[in-house]
Amino acid sequence: MCVKLRKDMVFMQGSDKRKIIDDILDDCSLTLHEYCRFDALSDSLLPCRAASSLDSGFSPSSPPKTVIAVLFPYRFNDRPGNLSHYARVPDYHTAAGNALKRAAQALTCALPEHGFVSFIDNSPIPEVLAAALAGLGCVGDHGLLINPIYGSWVFIGTIVTDLDLAPHRQTVKSCSHCGVCTSSCPGSCIGDSRETCVSKISQTKGVLSLEQQAILKKSKMAWGCDRCQEVCPMNVDALIDPHPCFEGVLFEPSLQSKHLTDLRGKAYGWRGAEVLKRNLKLIDEL
Repeated sequence: MCVKLRKDMVFMQGSDKRKIIDDILDDCSLTLHEYCRFDALSDSLLPCRAASSLDSGFSPSSPPKTVIAVLFPYRFNDRPGNLSHYARVPDYHTAAGNALKRAAQALTCALPEHGFVSFIDNSPIPEVLAAALAGLGCVGDHGLLINPIYGSWVFIGTIVTDLDLAPHRQTVKSCSHCGVCTSSCPGSCIGDSRETCVSKISQTKGVLSLEQQAILKKSKMAWGCDRCQEVCPMNVDALIDPHPCFEGVLFEPSLQSKHLTDLRGKAYGWRGAEVLKRNLKLIDEL
């Protein structure tokens, strides 16, 4: 079923297809989008099950040519808590994923001779690299995209198409490599192994090593970690204005035992209550 389009959109051969795409994405509230060449990412594609969509969505005679990178700001406030900010909004795989699917559907309806395939997180597209190449921000030492307006508090999704669309040439401020994120990391993992990353530890199943337990306990985080983002100078003036797909539902900034009975729709729900219960015990909140 096609998404309803604006009446003033007239799709004729020879139309400015890029203008059509921009208008549709804007109508779908995906205003933070830019373009990069698929070929620029082809040597960095990631192995995953979703990669099969690139084969099924395009033909050898009309392969992917452009990646549309889309940002979803998610930070609501600065309230302290034991949950990473991304876990305080509805699971972005569903919320942002559905928004991307609707947009791809609308684009297919408008331009049926072309293919449009959306991805988010479980993606063959290296999303941070795609967004950086598209001019939506720079890559910080912490490995996250830093957008000039929203800082690093953004999710990234992509829509791949066989349309050949030239990228916008935008100049963005680069990471200053000040070292604050590196020196502030509770697990001292930036630029090193991710095995001591608090976020990774909080998601690890089973019994944690003594080192992992000590790191998690010191962090006071039940799920995820925002420390490298909180101390980043480029996030100081980041705008707090979450994407509409997250509006209407905001979870508490801290996980409590009473929340473990219903994990539906939450970013950490996939891991299950036992891991969350273990984390709460380690940080002395259970």
